[in-house]
Amino acid sequence: MGLVAYGDASITQCAEDAANLIRETRPDASFTGKGIDNRRGNFGNLNAGVAHGGGRTRPANVVNEEANAAVIDTLINSAPFQRLSGYATGIFKSWAPRLYEYCSVQFERLLSSDDSLIRIFDNSAMAAAAFNFGPRTVCLPHIDFGNLPFLWCWIWSLGWFNWRKGGHLVLWDFKLVIEFPPGTAIAIPSGICRHGNTRVGKNEIRYSFTQYSSGGNFRWVDHGFQTEEKYCASMTAKDAEDERIRKKGRWKMGLNLFSTLDELGLHT
Repeated sequence: MGLVAYGDASITQCAEDAANLIRETRPDASFTGKGIDNRRGNFGNLNAGVAHGGGRTRPANVVNEEANAAVIDTLINSAPFQRLSGYATGIFKSWAPRLYEYCSVQFERLLSSDDSLIRIFDNSAMAAAAFNFGPRTVCLPHIDFGNLPFLWCWIWSLGWFNWRKGGHLVLWDFKLVIEFPPGTAIAIPSGICRHGNTRVGKNEIRYSFTQYSSGGNFRWVDHGFQTEEKYCASMTAKDAEDERIRKKGRWKMGLNLFSTLDELGLHT
């Protein structure tokens, strides 16, 4: 995992345009309940895409009320957010081609199985996105347990704040505090990595844009597009034992999807 994009003038401008869009559309959004105050922090938040979990018994489109759906459509279909999504995809393909291919193929299989599912970004293999409207987005230490553990989550830092004094990314388990300027992105395995960010000044603005995929989406595909209960109910004793072994070694499968520097033609 690592920071990308900082120093690229065009992507920095794109990120500023994205932040301006969030600022412009924020008054049209409605934040209540978990959309404003949840375990990740106290800030405006809207999600979109295909997700499994949170009360869903199968992969389904995230449903928002009419006003919020209009705001999300504006953001998703805008040139700035389309480019941020595509830029992250380019980094993903370059640095973890096997992981990208696995994520892409599984998502395509999921979409092909159900015509009602909507792909929100055509240039991304990630199934869902979160828009954090701040206005001072400060994430409390948390792990996104619902996300696929070995898959990267893409986080863009947006807004206008002194990044040397605040807004730092904190990776608690690694004891790392990382400067996270507006217009940069980071990819982390958010399903197993406890993370958050430091405060920004009271007169500063920090937003963020995140792309992720629910682990339940992948499980649904692997189980023949059915719940784990139905999948397990049809198993023979041998099938159940084989499944137990597969689950036990799944972390190795996930780890093997990452590329080494030698494989990428890079040498330390």
